Amino acid sequence: MIDLSGFVMKKISIRLQRVNDAQRFCEILNNKNFIYFSIKPSLEEERKYLSQNSKKRKKNIEHNYTIIYDKKIAGAVGIKINQHSQHVGEIGYFIDENFWNKGIASCAVKLIEQIGFNELNLERIEIMMIPDNIGSVRVAEKCNYKREGLLSNRIFNDGKYHDAYLYAKLKKEYYLGFQIMKFNAGYYE
Repeated sequence: MIDLSGFVMKKISIRLQRVNDAQRFCEILNNKNFIYFSIKPSLEEERKYLSQNSKKRKKNIEHNYTIIYDKKIAGAVGIKINQHSQHVGEIGYFIDENFWNKGIASCAVKLIEQIGFNELNLERIEIMMIPDNIGSVRVAEKCNYKREGLLSNRIFNDGKYHDAYLYAKLKKEYYLGFQIMKFNAGYYE
C-alpha cells in the first residue's frame, strides 16, 4: 500500500457508497449551481442507483465511493471500467458547492486512483470534462493527468452535446510520481 499522507488532508476519506447516502446526494446533484452534471435524480431514483453498486462492483463495471470531509458527506467519486478495454477506467466525481475550492476533489482523485492502479490493476485512468468546467480542469492538472486532446460532442449535458477534454494517467506515470516524491523527500541515499 502506498502512503498518500503527503497528498491527502487528514479530514478527507472515501468509503463505499450506501443507499442511505441518497438524500445527501440528491441535495448536491439538484443544486441549481451544479451545471456540469445534468442528472437531477429524485430520491427514489438515487436510492435505486445506489442499490445497484454492489452488483456493479462484482461485475467490475463501476466502483463508487462517498467522499467524507470533516465527518460530513461532501460528494462522490468513482471509476467506471471500460467494458471493451478493461485495463482502462474513467474517474468521475461531484462535490457539494459548499466544499468547492478546498482541494477535496483533488484528494478524492488521488484516493480513487490508488484503488484503480493498485486494486483494480488498471493500466490507464482517464478524466473527461467540458472545457468550461475550469474546476475539473484544475483537478486533473493538479493530479498530474496529461491532456491528450479534445473530443468532439463527447458529453451530453443539459440537452445538448459538448466537446470534452480528455486527460489521462498511465500506471507507470503513477508509480514514477511516487518514486520522485520519495527521492525529493530524502528516502533515497
